Amino acid sequence: MSDRLQSTRLFVEAALHAHAEIQLDNAGSHYLANVLRRGIGDVVILFNGRDGAWTAKITELSKKAVSLKPISQVAEQVASPDIWLIFVPIKRARLDFMAQKATELGVSKIWPVQSAYGQMKRINDHRLEANAIEAAEQTERLDIPEIGAFESLTALLSNWPEDRSLIFCDEGEAGATHVLPETILPPLRGKPAAILIGPEGGFSPDERRMITDMSQSVALSLGPRILRSDTAALSALSLYQAYCGDWRSL
Repeated sequence: MSDRLQSTRLFVEAALHAHAEIQLDNAGSHYLANVLRRGIGDVVILFNGRDGAWTAKITELSKKAVSLKPISQVAEQVASPDIWLIFVPIKRARLDFMAQKATELGVSKIWPVQSAYGQMKRINDHRLEANAIEAAEQTERLDIPEIGAFESLTALLSNWPEDRSLIFCDEGEAGATHVLPETILPPLRGKPAAILIGPEGGFSPDERRMITDMSQSVALSLGPRILRSDTAALSALSLYQAYCGDWRSL
């Protein structure tokens, strides 16, 4: 099998096992047959977030339909760290970027929320999921982050799970008091957590009060500069992975 064929990875919903027959949807069939120009007998890698990664051989192929037969499992399923990214959506192009890079950095859930100062009123969940799937396919990740339903930040915090820490990237309080990652992140290792990133206009006084009054919230400084929300999200996720996540196992 050539390295070129081995590098092709596709996410599928179907169960993967030695006796399965996988039928790709129209988009997947078009991508494999017309974009990548694969042929019958070629081998690709399939994953579904449950059964690890499998080599699979193309058994039937047309412009609109591709079937594959799983051959063997080449990687066992590995769960990503239990870290959520909660953020107030930004412009669409940067929202796509956020979903892609958060997936690459290993989040288990991507959750857009609406805040008092947020500008976007609707979210295309399917677009977010498509960006997450594409990022997972390209980075050898074996699962896809869940996409949380778009709702208000107040509603989300009102039903916050008691056992999940909320890492609040607060440019006001945390930046002023220099709450550094080596101080707050190590105690969160191995525990459910979430990172909260606000809009570029910040949180309203009521939202800030609600966040800081939560027993699960901890403020984190991201340095002396004011970061754009997508930069802040990636910076916070990188810090979390370095101190608490699966980077520590490398």
